[in-house]
Amino acid sequence: MTRPSVAVVAPLTGPRTAWGAVLLDQLEQIRAVSPEAAEWQVYDETPDVARTVADAGHAAVVGHTDTEGARRALPVYEAAGLVCLLPFVRAGAPALSWAPDGDALARTVVEAAMALGVTALTVSQDEEPGWTALGRAVAEEARSAGLTSGPGGALAVLAPQDRFARFARGAGPVLTPADCGLNSFTRLRHAAAEREVWAVHPRMCAVRRVQTAVTALAGSLSGAPALRGTALADAVRARSGALLARGGAPLDDGWLVSRLSWTCPVRDPL
Repeated sequence: MTRPSVAVVAPLTGPRTAWGAVLLDQLEQIRAVSPEAAEWQVYDETPDVARTVADAGHAAVVGHTDTEGARRALPVYEAAGLVCLLPFVRAGAPALSWAPDGDALARTVVEAAMALGVTALTVSQDEEPGWTALGRAVAEEARSAGLTSGPGGALAVLAPQDRFARFARGAGPVLTPADCGLNSFTRLRHAAAEREVWAVHPRMCAVRRVQTAVTALAGSLSGAPALRGTALADAVRARSGALLARGGAPLDDGWLVSRLSWTCPVRDPL
């Protein structure tokens, strides 16, 4: 029987290429381990990629690193009967996702600041739109929680890991989103070496989320190459290392807060 075809949507250019690199790296590993499972076809994550993928006759699609793009693409995939696996973002049912809840990140940062016992939380952020939006959300959550903005409290650095040093200032505790699955995690650790830094990080890092998704999909297709639609989604769900709720995402918000040195160094052991 001809091997089923799987679309892999990854950013090949632009600011999210680091996430695409994680996906492509794990793709090469699954090709080496289970070459019989599927034909994996890579697509650049462009605004119109969903229609191209849907028209190509794939059994499933894996990828997407942009939340809004994934949400726009999902109805197109659903209409085409494609199983959609999202290691990096959540787009809602019927997609399966292993990503933490992005909407809960701002609340988690503020709750962490309060757990540190501070009365003030200052935001220092990157100018990219996604980080700007997160900065506004953190500031709003902080005001609602009664935290002021100013010296003597904690600092929330909201920026790519490799730009942490540009935004870190002061001598107090620092909270910052982190993901040890990205190569830039090494630069974050080095920049934060002399500071009290608390990482707000996913329970499953980027590498492990991709590993879970592609391994579950490859295993399902190896055992039953003709599986499609709901039957294939059910098989992937059954093979997933994380229990997914009815909406297709992990059962909790998916965030942990720990000292930076305690995060899982999946790429670069301490």
